[in-house]
Amino acid sequence: MADIQIEIGHSYTRYEAKRRIKPSVQKAATSFGLRLRWNGDICKFQGPARGYIAIKDDSVEMAADLGFVAMIFRTTIEKRIRKKLYQALA
Repeated sequence: MADIQIEIGHSYTRYEAKRRIKPSVQKAATSFGLRLRWNGDICKFQGPARGYIAIKDDSVEMAADLGFVAMIFRTTIEKRIRKKLYQALA
């Protein structure tokens, strides 16, 4: 099971949901040294954390395994990710 699992509903097309979250994902990748690989509506990331973001018909799902040091800040990291996803999908 992933260290962080988030699913947030949306009422957009997959294309529009992806368009809305992609800038936030890219910014986070740059800030935290993550490598991104998009394949359709799924973005896999690796680096200090590894996991995926999946754009679904009515939700965006994110799962991540954190490194040892990041686990100390797991709750804070999860809250920030939720906030950014909600803002992007508002």
